[in-house]
Amino acid sequence: MTRIFVHRFNVCTTRTMVYQAWELSELMGRHSTITFEDGQCLGRIGTDPDKSRYDGMPVGDERFAAVREAYEARFQVAYDAIVEAYPEAANGERSDGEITVVVPRVSDIERNEWRKVAR
Repeated sequence: MTRIFVHRFNVCTTRTMVYQAWELSELMGRHSTITFEDGQCLGRIGTDPDKSRYDGMPVGDERFAAVREAYEARFQVAYDAIVEAYPEAANGERSDGEITVVVPRVSDIERNEWRKVAR
């Protein structure tokens, strides 16, 4: 069963395409960002760090580094899925699990699309 979906959408009135990776989730699941597509609840990959990496650590630099590392690990999962679904996004700007690309022209068909990643 496909669990990862990649969403490509156009920022209105611009040539900027945004790519995000999503996975099956629950309304009150572990993701802090969710959406619904085709009747399924999806959580954005990268909004669900592995809290076991830093739970129980005291507040301070070590915990901050562990939290950042947990997010970065999930962002990498998102980047890998995005590039698998849309190879043209490989050289785009990466930030917090999203990739953005400025394209020469945006056609109507490119504005909003979901692709499944076989994983």
